[in-house]
Amino acid sequence: MMIEEEESSFDYMQLWRLFKKNWKWFPVSIVICVLIAGAYLWFTPTTVSVTGKMEIIDKSKKGSSGMSAGMAMLNSLPMGLGSSLGGAASLGIDSEIEIIMSNSLVRDVVKDLGLYTEYRLSKWGKKTLLYQNSPIIVSLDPAHVDWLDAELPLTTHQILLTISKGSNGYEVETRLKENKEKIDLPTQTFASLPATIKTEAGTLTLTENKLSAKQAKAFEGSYTLKVSILPPSKSADGFVKRLSAEPPSKKVMNILSLTLQDESLLRGLDFINHLVEAYNQRANDQKNEEALKTDEFVNARLAKIDAELGSSDAAWENSKTRFQMTDPKVDAEEVMTKKGEYEAQLVSFGTQIQLQDYLNEYINDPANLYELIPVNVGVYGGDALPMVSQHNTLVGQRRELLKSVSEQSPMVQKINQSIEELHPNIKTAMKRDRQSLMIKRQTVEREYNKYNNRVTSTPQQERVLTEIGRQREIKQGVYLVMLQKREETAMELANTTDKGRFIDTVQADPLSATPQKKMVLLVALFLGALLPMGVLYLLQMLKTKIDTREELEAATKLPFLTEISASNSDEAIRNLRTNLLLNLKPDQKTILVASQNDGDGKTFIAQHLVDSLKVIGKSATYINADLRNNNSQSSIFNFQSAKAHAADVLASNDFAAQIHAAQANNDYVIIDTPALGEYNDALQVAQFADATLFIAKAGKTKKSDLESLTTNTNLPNPLIVFNV
Repeated sequence: MMIEEEESSFDYMQLWRLFKKNWKWFPVSIVICVLIAGAYLWFTPTTVSVTGKMEIIDKSKKGSSGMSAGMAMLNSLPMGLGSSLGGAASLGIDSEIEIIMSNSLVRDVVKDLGLYTEYRLSKWGKKTLLYQNSPIIVSLDPAHVDWLDAELPLTTHQILLTISKGSNGYEVETRLKENKEKIDLPTQTFASLPATIKTEAGTLTLTENKLSAKQAKAFEGSYTLKVSILPPSKSADGFVKRLSAEPPSKKVMNILSLTLQDESLLRGLDFINHLVEAYNQRANDQKNEEALKTDEFVNARLAKIDAELGSSDAAWENSKTRFQMTDPKVDAEEVMTKKGEYEAQLVSFGTQIQLQDYLNEYINDPANLYELIPVNVGVYGGDALPMVSQHNTLVGQRRELLKSVSEQSPMVQKINQSIEELHPNIKTAMKRDRQSLMIKRQTVEREYNKYNNRVTSTPQQERVLTEIGRQREIKQGVYLVMLQKREETAMELANTTDKGRFIDTVQADPLSATPQKKMVLLVALFLGALLPMGVLYLLQMLKTKIDTREELEAATKLPFLTEISASNSDEAIRNLRTNLLLNLKPDQKTILVASQNDGDGKTFIAQHLVDSLKVIGKSATYINADLRNNNSQSSIFNFQSAKAHAADVLASNDFAAQIHAAQANNDYVIIDTPALGEYNDALQVAQFADATLFIAKAGKTKKSDLESLTTNTNLPNPLIVFNV
């Protein structure tokens, strides 16, 4: 634990020393980082989040009890049919999100607000978005606006304008882009506006915008305006990417949070508000389509019934004239009362069966498979009602999806499958309902015939007239039902209840603005202070050579004696002598002086160490064993052969004898050796030494040399001297 604390303390001290040594780089780095952050804030557009919460109003809740019964019946269907139909109906909020996020709906908003045209004020390299406050309005003729979308996706047309206002009027540079190809048109100058520019992509009209006095003041002088016109669908893609629609929580599934990231707060507010308006308009259009289909069905049946009523009236009149009949006689009041009750029931059942046949004719038509089935025409009362409601719901979902996806979409295919699987069940249910009506009608008819037979005085002609009258009453009843339904349909068309409504005011979150100036500047200051330290520390970690005493002590755990500098070498040699004597044992007399490289100062230190020992009365001698050096003749020894190899000389008995003689006649023997990095001579001489002075030279000795010195057992008792 003590070692870890020392290492941690050393790391902090090392960082502090790096800071003191290179502190001038820190203010420079901070200034550069702040300038970069300022440039980033200047050129990067600021975006803000605009959010509105919308409630999805489920109009089907009005018939929730009927729908619940219908769902219960669907769940009882075999082979999982009910589950599959329920699954299609459970598309719910996901389908609404797909509709809101669809390119077609967003495109309607973009076209209505003219967002496919973007204006930017160019100043000092910064392009600021203008919305509703552009001094000039550029409009493209509507036909070519649609043409831009029609050309997609094969060709993306874009119109770029640079409008420069000066003292002489307006200079307009026009450029057309077709995919990546650019076409520059001749520059045009206009003394005043309005003006028109004809291009291959359409006719452009430039007009002055009516700004308030405060807004117009910003454009009194000269300015440069950048205008870009994109295909509405392409521009809608950009808004869709920045738009999100999701429930605020998993528990709330009928509320959506609509959020748009945009450069302009006003544009974001207008977009969210208009998006909900377009969503409601599309929902009302869908509702009206269903009502119009019902109205078409009712009007067709009214025309048919009207013709049938005319035939019944003519038959009634002809029969009475032919039979010369007046009011029929009855036997008894009770018989006539019962007969009248059952006759009324027969009329009611006849009306129901007639309407049932009309609807069966409509449902059995294959062309109406994916069409809405008219509802609330006074027919349903049996098993078919929940299924018809389910069919209309699926058809409505299918039509909404087809506005944003293709026929081959998995979701559309799933709904198609559900409709196709449900259709036979609807026909079967309708057939059962009709059979049920027929059975009830037959029961009533039997009772009616029973009472009718009791009227013995009623002639055959009366029965004929009664039958004709009954048919007239049936058709009149159907006619009245249809008239009532037509009025209900007209009222439904007049009702424009919104499908979605805001539950809170659309507003912007100021904390969501990006980039945040204070945070960016704070990060710049932090990086400006941290970056130099990181670079210095990294360079320090990558250094292979030592420059300071601290680096030397970090590279090895061997004993450190002293630091020697040229400016104060005498005092440094005295410190070396003192520390050396304190580290040597009494029987340690022979000192080997070694270094990794030539020129590390070992000869200078060895000779001055001998002189310093003599000053304090110690007998000391200097032996130059660096026979590789040209100055080796300065050695105190004379060898028999000047041509002998240095390694052979150092390994000879003569050299060993002279070393022993020096050890016997002196208190200390200092032996100078060649560089360890080039020769092994020092290891040959090390057998005579009691200790080793390893000279580490600042800027030359490598950290790896000091690390290997620790594991080198051939050098006795290594002691470190730092030569700066």
